[in-house]
Amino acid sequence: MTVLPDVLRGALPEEQSHFPALGPNVNGLLVWPKIPCSYWSFTGMLSVIPESTIMPPLGLLTLAALCPKSWNLRLIDCAFQEVTDSDLQWAHVVLVSAMQVQRVDTHSILRRARALGVRTMIGGPYASSQPEILLPLADHVVVGEPDEVFGEIAHQLETGAAQHLYRIEQKPDVRRTPPPRFDLLELGRYASMAVQFSRGCPFQCEFCDIITIYGRRPRTKTPAQVLADLDQLNRLGWRKQVFVVDDNFIGNHKMALELAREIAEWQRVHDYPFVLYTEASLDMAQYADLIEAMVQANFLYVFIGIESPSAESLKETKKFQNLRCNSLDAVRFIQHRGLWVTGGFIVGFDSDTPDIFRRQTEFIQRAAIPWAMTGVLQAPPTTPLFNRMRQQGRLLEESTASTNFHSPNFRTAMPLEDLLTGLKHMLEELYEPKRFYDRALRSLEHWKVRSQQHAAPVSVSYRFGVVCRSLWRQGLFSSYRKAYWKFLVILLARYSRRPQKIWLGFILLISGHHFINYSAAVCADLESEIARATADARSGADGHPPYPSRG
Repeated sequence: MTVLPDVLRGALPEEQSHFPALGPNVNGLLVWPKIPCSYWSFTGMLSVIPESTIMPPLGLLTLAALCPKSWNLRLIDCAFQEVTDSDLQWAHVVLVSAMQVQRVDTHSILRRARALGVRTMIGGPYASSQPEILLPLADHVVVGEPDEVFGEIAHQLETGAAQHLYRIEQKPDVRRTPPPRFDLLELGRYASMAVQFSRGCPFQCEFCDIITIYGRRPRTKTPAQVLADLDQLNRLGWRKQVFVVDDNFIGNHKMALELAREIAEWQRVHDYPFVLYTEASLDMAQYADLIEAMVQANFLYVFIGIESPSAESLKETKKFQNLRCNSLDAVRFIQHRGLWVTGGFIVGFDSDTPDIFRRQTEFIQRAAIPWAMTGVLQAPPTTPLFNRMRQQGRLLEESTASTNFHSPNFRTAMPLEDLLTGLKHMLEELYEPKRFYDRALRSLEHWKVRSQQHAAPVSVSYRFGVVCRSLWRQGLFSSYRKAYWKFLVILLARYSRRPQKIWLGFILLISGHHFINYSAAVCADLESEIARATADARSGADGHPPYPSRG
């Protein structure tokens, strides 16, 4: 029997002997559970475009590449497919990857497979942060990144030596990670593809589990690896957006610069088949040469964790990189250098005062950020914030919060009903149709497109179909028709000769069908949560800490 590497140790002895051998010819069913409607699900937008979902499960595609060649693999993306009993019974092992937001469908899939006597293995961020929840549900739980050791795990599955729990402490060298199995996808179902360049982030934001799961030393692939992924997508005929999924693309800005320059040359040679976008920290405004290289590589937009206009809140959460410059100036610099900006914002820090809601709204409006994900602070498991809340006796252990639009999973310094009421008012103002579309227009004005940037080369028939569905569903039957038509008329009048702005402008136009409706649904849910919080406060059952907020 193969000697077990130290990084794979962690199961109890009795947990290592009752799993039968699967043999070498394994049927492996890769399953990506359903993601509930969320800010980034673009659910409303998907009723206008022909695709079924936004993004493929890159982690499962990478896992597929790590599986032995003798394994027969199938992928089910529950965003548009149902997992049937016959699917489960076909498999020798069901391989699930999930985030915490997918927990409901994840638990259902694991229970169904167990009831049918089918082996299950789960990994991904949910398993890495809360394995104790999944250990009773799955036969095998993988904590950590299995890139360098999955060959041994697969061997143990085949030979009957598999463990119940694999705890992988060592961070893999991603330069050895094989290219994802994009060939397993139904490409036409997706609005965007995904590639990865790096894992980890060098900063120390208190609420972030990226640094606790993937580490603070960014590990990067080589430019050749990323170009190989782009080559594969190009050969498969992909001609739409590609998301570089790094949580902070510029975590290692020198390597990011090298990669961007390599992609720029690749795009030029291949006649710009892809529009790229990614996530980065606000300090990218300090790297003009990197922004320039990204623009040359046909990056069109970037998501930035701006979080708060309050310096006190940024200090509290240890987001020191955002204190190095004026946030509004940094956003404007990035916009003027050629990248359209979207961002994340948080309320509910201990140091937040009652005026934080007004300040956040004013900043987002002035910065002209249409897609502003503005929610309340949560304390994800494994984070320093989670540990601090537990040490202070403020953690709500039974909380099921999974998004930043739920009540926090800890007792807040600001009265909960005030926090949720402030969030509700922010969302109502930011996503009121006229304000949303006015902000979208101003974002296009501030975005200084460069001649080297190109719109996605989608077919005329694709564009015609989207336009027709948008005009029908939004222009004729939506509740925000007036704001829709005003935006469309101004967009065409101003930018008819700027294909990049027409392309992104039309994405903004149809995205309103998601953000306007989703924010209204969130506000309706918040009404119920506010009522409960108010009742608890009046009855003395709110559980707020014995110190006042800074308001």
